[in-house]
Amino acid sequence: MPADRSAPTSQLNLHDKVVVVTGASDGIGRAAVQQFAEAGAHVVMVGRNEAKTRAAANAIMSASGRRDITWAIADLSRQDAVRELALRLREAHPQIHVLANNAGAMFLERQETVDGLEQTFALNHLSYFTLALQLLPSLYAAGAPGAPARVVNVSSRAHENAKLDLDDLQLTRGFGGWRAYANSKLCNIWFTRSLSRRLDTTRVVTHAMHPGVVSTRFATNNGRMGRLLRGFMDVVSITPDAGADTLVWLSGADDAARDSGYYWQKRRLRTPSRTAQRDDWADSLWARSATLAGLDADLLLQQAREMHGQS
Repeated sequence: MPADRSAPTSQLNLHDKVVVVTGASDGIGRAAVQQFAEAGAHVVMVGRNEAKTRAAANAIMSASGRRDITWAIADLSRQDAVRELALRLREAHPQIHVLANNAGAMFLERQETVDGLEQTFALNHLSYFTLALQLLPSLYAAGAPGAPARVVNVSSRAHENAKLDLDDLQLTRGFGGWRAYANSKLCNIWFTRSLSRRLDTTRVVTHAMHPGVVSTRFATNNGRMGRLLRGFMDVVSITPDAGADTLVWLSGADDAARDSGYYWQKRRLRTPSRTAQRDDWADSLWARSATLAGLDADLLLQQAREMHGQS
């Protein structure tokens, strides 16, 4: 068993690395920012609410003693906002060592975004897809053989309950809040596997992970039913610090630099559901996601590689 799987965060290879964390103002994201800062990283917090994100950044800087945490505001359910965020990040940070795709939510009622997409799918999956692809130039610039940049996608064991119809990704038929959430977490694993197969993994690696059932404000955006669900989850949940541990470990551990495209829990490789291992379906999701996002995904990958002298 590799020795550094029990390594404390302070021993991870994160000193002076640029780390972007989405969904960073609360819960797992905020806990991860704290751990990244304590490990010496320069963290960019991405949140939807400016006052809340700024307050969280100031609190973490006060607690950690670091003064270089910055923040960016974006509604990641909107594709135009994801693109604009990526442009700002690329301009501010020509090298990004870690992208932690953590933003997510569950909506008990079906809602559509300004792009006409089901809200859970748009936020929990398509934002991961677009942001990672748009940040490839900075990720490739930061990565090197033996020290690749990393894309870490927060998924969930909920993917085991997915009932995803590739011809109805927006759940126009048979919508359920839990089904939409489980489907989106399956999409996270499929995206991780598809992206890994297309990357030069000596320069950039990618992983999906299950944080555990974490005590956060998750689902409280859904009124009384959401609060009841949150109350039940709190009984069996772990702390945000514990939930963030594997995310931060995957971002800096040597083990996670040697692997790519896998699914992790508690710093251990896990086998996802049989459906999650269907790479033909994952490739179909890749193509459909690119169409929905209006991106030539494979061209973006090729351009990022050529930009850094790779064929």
